[in-house]
Amino acid sequence: MLALCETACQSDARTTTRIPPTPESISKKNWQADVLQALDDLISRKVDLDNNLYQRARIFLKQEKYTLAENDINAAIDLKDNVGEYYLLRAKIRHELSKTDKALEDAQRAEVLQQDLPELYILLADLNQEKSQYREAQNYLVTALNMAPYEGDAYFVKGMLQSKMSDTLTGLENLKYALSLNPRMLRAYQQISSIYNRLGNKREALLYNQLAIDRFPARAELQVARGEIYQRAANLDSAMFAYRKAILLDSTLELAHYRIGHIYLKWKSYFGALTAFEKTLKQQPDYPEANYLAGYCLEKIGNDERAAEFYSIAIQLNPDDQVAQAALSRIQYRKQRQYDPAGIFATKKAAVVPRSPVAVPRVLDSLKIKIKTIQPRRTIDMGRDSTMQIKIR
Repeated sequence: MLALCETACQSDARTTTRIPPTPESISKKNWQADVLQALDDLISRKVDLDNNLYQRARIFLKQEKYTLAENDINAAIDLKDNVGEYYLLRAKIRHELSKTDKALEDAQRAEVLQQDLPELYILLADLNQEKSQYREAQNYLVTALNMAPYEGDAYFVKGMLQSKMSDTLTGLENLKYALSLNPRMLRAYQQISSIYNRLGNKREALLYNQLAIDRFPARAELQVARGEIYQRAANLDSAMFAYRKAILLDSTLELAHYRIGHIYLKWKSYFGALTAFEKTLKQQPDYPEANYLAGYCLEKIGNDERAAEFYSIAIQLNPDDQVAQAALSRIQYRKQRQYDPAGIFATKKAAVVPRSPVAVPRVLDSLKIKIKTIQPRRTIDMGRDSTMQIKIR
């Protein structure tokens, strides 16, 4: 019986039970969902609360849910404010949210709390270069490269520093090297494409933009960047196509609507431009340029009342906007003179408000004017004085 059982076990081990089946939650998405469910349960029961909030914030950061991540890490720091890892994570989250000053404060606090990590020094270098504090950025970058000489993020920061300090070609080489170390670094693709676009190299700019789109097809901002490349090269049809693709990916992207409005203005299609600028303002009402351009479109189609409203908003948002102030004055002047820019479609009589006398151009009667033809110039013969004798010796 023992021999029989041993043989059966060996046979079973060679077939199905030799390699255990792969669980369904092995994929990244399912794994994160399982972990989040477990963390939600622990947080609701207030078990090791600050640490579990920190762990959940890390997952939210990976999922690009930055607001949720910031809420969790803020709660964790409120519970325990002397943990360097918490401040480092909040610095990363705030960096993604473009809160550069607050992110720099958190990173410096993490450094004070004895966080001696390459990622911290890379983050400090990155934040300092964004604030144009190049000396501090270089010092942190040297420390980071000594600790991690093959870290792609460090070479990205190095390339950014060099490109901002007028060493564009060397900066491009370091950005490309950063991509070779980490091919999924979205910011590197974006910066390389942007630099080539500024240099007027449309081919290379489109190449790296397409590489980024191939790896991150759901990122709408890459289509916006593609449209800007085409727009800079005056390929407006291709730019419009790229902006529309961006809107299909993210209809709330105000920059795509704003760029579409600019193209319609180039085409003098004021109704289309007005629609695009209104969609821009729906997403970002405090956009001074969009308010001014919406007013400009309304003025062009003859709606001075609404145009004045948009010009007034633009001036409130930017009191130094002299162009909007001039446009508003122009409308007010026309209103005083009861001038209708629609011409023949005027509904108000000009006699309602007395106007200042206008100079009438003089008309000449051609019958009272005698026109003489120009006679050819005659030659004058002065003659010759025969009494004068000239002797040549």
